Amino acid sequence: MDRGRARWLWVIAALMLSVAPVCACAQDLCAPSEATDPQPLHINGSTPFVYKSVGGVDLRLHVFRSAANKPGDRKPALVFFTGGGFFFGDIRRYQTQATHLALKGLVTVLVDYRVKCRNGSTIMDSVSDGKSAMRWVRAHADELGVDPSRIAAVGSSAGALMAAAAAVVPDFDDPADPKVDARPNALVLYNPALSMTSPTVVNNLTRNWGSAVAAHARDFSPIDHLDSRLPPTIIFQGTADKGVSPETVQAFCRRARTLKSRCEVVLYPGAPHGFSEVWLGLQDPVNFPRTEFWAEDTSRRTDRFLASLGWLPSH
Repeated sequence: MDRGRARWLWVIAALMLSVAPVCACAQDLCAPSEATDPQPLHINGSTPFVYKSVGGVDLRLHVFRSAANKPGDRKPALVFFTGGGFFFGDIRRYQTQATHLALKGLVTVLVDYRVKCRNGSTIMDSVSDGKSAMRWVRAHADELGVDPSRIAAVGSSAGALMAAAAAVVPDFDDPADPKVDARPNALVLYNPALSMTSPTVVNNLTRNWGSAVAAHARDFSPIDHLDSRLPPTIIFQGTADKGVSPETVQAFCRRARTLKSRCEVVLYPGAPHGFSEVWLGLQDPVNFPRTEFWAEDTSRRTDRFLASLGWLPSH
């Protein structure tokens, strides 16, 4: 399958998860394609670990660490969850960001999790896997050279829902997990799916996932569990996003600030869903001139956000 169709499937998945009704069905999305290929067992520059085995499937995460990090170091970590509407996803989409931050001395982690097209799983399964990955990184902090009090969750679209859910959603903990806190100490979210309870979204969940998943819409909807425990958060959002409403993202941050939590939204005029993924510019003639700027600007602002937390130098 050509990459242009893979990009289109990615956008459709976002639409199916969140905003507008579309004619494509889950069966079309799950046809064999680049978007549904198995996740890699190895990624250059990283070390793979199995963080969870469930249903006969080993779920891996891939850890990037600089050779300059010394034994005994305790570095901040960023745990990345890719998007894909909980239907599919490719963890390598965040490889550029993970490498960039690892070269700055942080520990970065790309996480594989169960999705419908590969595993026949539900959104609740994915949220559970996200919490398991956060717990695994914190439980293995000494081994990884990580400061367990400085672990951020990063996500795009559905992956951003997983990151935010690890921070605020109380349910879907895997009973096999160690008794370790899954909550991140910071959030970096790209075009995040934060509200799952509107009639349109519930109808989409029912059509694409069935009534059993739709019945849990509020249970995995981050905005409906927002409280003062939300960690410092930055959100990057395009104004032309057809999968995630900029107004919902702004409402999430306004509510967080009323609860005395730090939450910042950076809006990108004219940017579509997934705008920060620089490879999309290769297949998008409309947005091609701006894609590199969007990717570089979100990376620069992420560095600045992490520096404000004391996780990176402030120069």
